[in-house]
Amino acid sequence: MSIMLVGEDGNKIGDVTLEEARKIAASTGKSLVLVSAKNNVYRIVDEGKLKYEQRQKERNQRAQRRTHKVKEIKLRMSTDKHDVDIKVAHARGFLEKGLKTKITMQFKGREQSFHELGFEKMKAIVIAACDGGLATADKAPMLEGRNIVVFLNPAK
Repeated sequence: MSIMLVGEDGNKIGDVTLEEARKIAASTGKSLVLVSAKNNVYRIVDEGKLKYEQRQKERNQRAQRRTHKVKEIKLRMSTDKHDVDIKVAHARGFLEKGLKTKITMQFKGREQSFHELGFEKMKAIVIAACDGGLATADKAPMLEGRNIVVFLNPAK
């Protein structure tokens, strides 16, 4: 049975029999690993190094999956204009990094009777955060219990 053998450095050694490939791998002190069963391609590698590289690859993939977090900005109806501007700047920073951002306006006590003013203020905040095509809002701001919530997605 003839197989394609690839060396440690990635160069093709050529078509050899399986027994010859095993002898070559044993003489170098390395292992013979099946790369492609469909094409009968084998490779001579250091098995420990191969496992290490696979673990590193998996770890990097897991780390990349974790970056899809939602950042949240919380404020109140009574939050001063300057403080709102700072929170909008933080939201813009999150959006520039490509992170989805949730803006929440909380109402407590008697503030709950002024949801209309809260919606107006929230729309102004969304316009300021999305200025220049930086982001888009999933939906219009909506009331969830005692909070007005809006999600902003970064522009691609």
